[in-house]
Amino acid sequence: MLFQWLVVASIAGLVVTSVLHSIGGEIYLLRPLFKHRGNRVLDHHLARMVLRFAWHVTSVTWIVLAVILYVLAFDEPHLQTMILGSVGLSFTAVGIFDLVVSRGRHIGWPPLLLTGLFALAALFYG
Repeated sequence: MLFQWLVVASIAGLVVTSVLHSIGGEIYLLRPLFKHRGNRVLDHHLARMVLRFAWHVTSVTWIVLAVILYVLAFDEPHLQTMILGSVGLSFTAVGIFDLVVSRGRHIGWPPLLLTGLFALAALFYG
């Protein structure tokens, strides 16, 4: 029982950190950073998109880790299914989002998408 409460506390920490990271980072870091011009990197639309994308993907990854911790503590018989499913769905969505938003110009979309698709394939064929 104590084990499960400790895992729940860890999950709560991950979720709170994820939400604060995305919202706080967007408001207090990314938006002010992108307002300033004169920086060759930040003047480029793709660079700004990649920075914002990478910032928020970190938060998505923490949510996936929270799902994995939950399943570890409460639903062990479905551990493999939940891990492969959460990694597969999140990385597939992130890869597609990256492809669409960057119009295929960001080098990260193929490995992100393939990571998700391979995890989903392992889920369905394993």
